[in-house]
Amino acid sequence: MDELSHLTVHSFDIAENTHYFLDKAQAGLAYQHAEDKNDYPEWREPTPVLQLLEIKDTLLGEFAKRIAFLELQLERAELGSDSFDLGAS
Repeated sequence: MDELSHLTVHSFDIAENTHYFLDKAQAGLAYQHAEDKNDYPEWREPTPVLQLLEIKDTLLGEFAKRIAFLELQLERAELGSDSFDLGAS
């Protein structure tokens, strides 16, 4: 994990796509190439890899909670549907 503490992600957006690079020089070349093609790239702030991993873990935790909640609601709906008799008058 110590080697990750020194890594920084450099990225830029083109339309709705983000391009990520660990090497700043490679990111610069790709950015220049995109500008040459008139793709209108926009730089993002360089971000440490560990910060991105923390964000990923937080988002995964939130998604897991939401999925569990939706599964619980689905189970309750399925159990509740057994108590309804649509054929009775």
